[in-house]
Amino acid sequence: RCELALYFTSMNITGALRRRRIYQGWWVISVPFLSTAMAVGAGQYGFGLFIEPLEESFGWNRSQISASLSFTALGSLIAPFIGRIMDRHGSKYVLACSLALIAVSYFLRPFMTELWHWYALSLVQYLGAAAGFLPAGRLVGMWFLHNRGRVMGITAMGANFGGLVMPPFLALLLPILMWQGSYIVLALISVALIVYTLAVIDERPPTPNSDDCAGETQNEERPGLTGWTLKEALHCKGFYAITLATMLGSFTYAAILPQIIAHLTDQGVSVRTASLVLSVYAVMGMTGKFVMGFLAERITARYALMIDLCGQAIFLIVMLWAGTPAIMWMSVPVYGFFSGAYGALFPLVIQDAFGIRHYGSIMGTLSMAHIVSFGIGPLLAGASFDLTDSYSTAFVIVAVLFVIGAASLTQAKVTGPPPTSDDVST
Repeated sequence: RCELALYFTSMNITGALRRRRIYQGWWVISVPFLSTAMAVGAGQYGFGLFIEPLEESFGWNRSQISASLSFTALGSLIAPFIGRIMDRHGSKYVLACSLALIAVSYFLRPFMTELWHWYALSLVQYLGAAAGFLPAGRLVGMWFLHNRGRVMGITAMGANFGGLVMPPFLALLLPILMWQGSYIVLALISVALIVYTLAVIDERPPTPNSDDCAGETQNEERPGLTGWTLKEALHCKGFYAITLATMLGSFTYAAILPQIIAHLTDQGVSVRTASLVLSVYAVMGMTGKFVMGFLAERITARYALMIDLCGQAIFLIVMLWAGTPAIMWMSVPVYGFFSGAYGALFPLVIQDAFGIRHYGSIMGTLSMAHIVSFGIGPLLAGASFDLTDSYSTAFVIVAVLFVIGAASLTQAKVTGPPPTSDDVST
């Protein structure tokens, strides 16, 4: 009965959305936006707020608690499996299941008694977060044909939005409900998002002549799902060029972002000022997603990503002198602009090259390479500081990697239909 009631509720809400003037695609992409905001905002940006309460409750040290973050890399290993499921069964249930995993991990945390419980529940949480990453590109590509660069940028802003909203929200909750009650609240938010996901997501965009298409910038014939298969993409050299570029680009998250505050304080900047600069960094990241997404509509996502990686390289080098206030307030926000845009651009590059039909399988397989950057990046940053008392060496190395990534995209142009069985040497 519950399943039947939920089904009819979903149909009623979907029908109501179609009758409204707001283009339904905006409601659809609000789901990955909010899901990412919750998952990233609570799981990464808000992670540090739980460290002291857990130390006091269990006596675990910070290294033991923070070691759970390493499970984020394991999400890359299940990405191909999740992508294949999404291609076959759609995004709705992949997103709902990912949120269910996150909800379960939060619901059970108040019952933890051992350190391995913390690790097991963290693994469940980050596997859920990884599964929720893939649907955004598919949904944007299906519902927005002509302005998907900007819409992908808006959708990808969810992570930045979560970083701005969730830490203050959790800071208010923790003194009142303690860490146990705060996790229960996060679990309830996840459950609410599951219901919203099942009610709102629809992978049947309206026909171009219907009133529901009023939210699109142009109304042309809406094609069906087309694109390369994973097997065809694996025979294309462009696939490997894109894989290399996106793997190197993800060093911005693995080696740079976690060290920015430490780098600034090493340069003599106060912790309070460094935190404020990082907030500006997050806001500029949101701006970068939209602006560079718009640029991708004009010059293609591939060229926009080449510009983006070169911009990251330049301002990462400038950040070496961030101890000077003028340089700090210029270099860190502008670097945030480009590093934020990266998260919106690389899914667009894959869509442009290989289409939407098998986007999940291709994106999932490509994402496996990111385990290299997330495995090496933290070690590179740590070794740089241990050997030189500075992160400068790591910053220079990563800047060079960004330039190599931009250069590899010159070989990533994919034109024409996918290769046939007689011609797989694209």
